[in-house]
Amino acid sequence: MQERIALIVYFKNLKVLKRIKRLGHVSYFHKKRKYAILYVNASEQADITKTLESLRHVRRVDVSKLDDSAYQLHVEAFSKPDESPDS
Repeated sequence: MQERIALIVYFKNLKVLKRIKRLGHVSYFHKKRKYAILYVNASEQADITKTLESLRHVRRVDVSKLDDSAYQLHVEAFSKPDESPDS
């Protein structure tokens, strides 16, 4: 199984969305805020980012930080310690 990376693509015009769809899997886009979440293979991420940034109506491309270890939810940190009943 290939590792996938989410890219957040901010654009100026919805017409560029057709070109964005050709480069990867668009899982979500917001018409009003003009951004899309695009999943691509990790090995192709650098090439696709350059291609996206060269498109005319694309403002910027960011890598999603959701999979970054600093932003992951650590269940152990929020779990309650075992309570022993007082006798």
